[in-house]
Amino acid sequence: MERLHPSNISWAFRGCRWRPAAGAWPALIALALAAALLAACSGSSSQGSEAGVQVQRLASATATIRPAPSVTTAPPSPTPRPSTPTTAPATPTAEPTAEATPTPAPEPPTATPTPPSPVPPAAPPAAAGVTVAPPQVLQGGATVVQVVGASAAAAVADFAGRQYPLLASEGTFWGVLGVPGNQPPGEYPVLVTLVTADGRALRQMQASLTVTAAGFPVEYVQLDPAVAALLDPAIVLEEIDRRAAIYAAFTPERLWSGPFLLPVQGPITGVYGAGRSYNGGPVTDYHRGTDITAEAGTPVVAANTGRVAFAGDLSVRGRSVILDHGAGVFSAYHHLTEVAVVPGQLVTKGDLVGTVGQTGLAEGPHLHWEIVVRGVEVDALLWTQAEYGPQPPG
Repeated sequence: MERLHPSNISWAFRGCRWRPAAGAWPALIALALAAALLAACSGSSSQGSEAGVQVQRLASATATIRPAPSVTTAPPSPTPRPSTPTTAPATPTAEPTAEATPTPAPEPPTATPTPPSPVPPAAPPAAAGVTVAPPQVLQGGATVVQVVGASAAAAVADFAGRQYPLLASEGTFWGVLGVPGNQPPGEYPVLVTLVTADGRALRQMQASLTVTAAGFPVEYVQLDPAVAALLDPAIVLEEIDRRAAIYAAFTPERLWSGPFLLPVQGPITGVYGAGRSYNGGPVTDYHRGTDITAEAGTPVVAANTGRVAFAGDLSVRGRSVILDHGAGVFSAYHHLTEVAVVPGQLVTKGDLVGTVGQTGLAEGPHLHWEIVVRGVEVDALLWTQAEYGPQPPG
């Protein structure tokens, strides 16, 4: 086999002394035409055609020629570049360059917008709870129990063995609790039961009430034997039963407003809660009202608005008027000479109900005035100093 010499690579343009085999002519002619066309397109000399191919060792009688992978031909510029101007050029316009992929600038953190709120949002409804206000009272005092946020048909409070139906008002239940004058000091539970429309217990809640000692005095009273006879236990118990039947009634509305009035003007000669010793005997009971001394016939007025629950005579307390102020609260006017109202009559604060007298167990003309809460006599003077009622929700 013959070998191609480097001096014979450009044999397509020179006289060659080597004669290819007969079967290689078509390939050689095609190669020569391609080289000529490439030279014409690039405008270069035969050096470009020589650099376009590599001659490798022939593995057979037919030479194998392949393009060189490392040589590339740059295409001509589509638009000829203008010649350099001799005068001062105008403001040059930057030629477009290959557009790189822009790196996006980091976005500033997005602040959560705060919408304008000229009106503060409504607070969520408060959880159901029970309060007692004031939470600490003296013996003979009163307090208001109130339930907020509860959904029920009715509610009942239990305190010191007594039940107190509560009133519904503006989404709350409330009522007045009375503390007896002989209630031992200490902390007591107040249990509230929510009730369904058909009377079933729905839920129970609890608060506490602290009772403190009032330090009541002791009074030693001398009675005429004829008057002392009214202390016969049978007479006393009969009157207790009559009064209990009156105070058992419950009017499911509040008729009073504001503090109570003193029903008559005069010196206070008997205080609530004082232990009583009659004719030198032991202290067996305490005074359950307030004694106001006045001349017989002095007008007695209603301490607050209420409906007449009783007008008549009692054995121990004499001629009496009892007003129902609603929510289990009553006021009573005893030892009267005259009664100016009839049962069922609605009277307003300050209306005339009777006159001062000396009927029943009385040593002289005076008014025995009581306030009773669910059958419990409490200190009436405290009701002239504050208003007992529910607090607005929230």
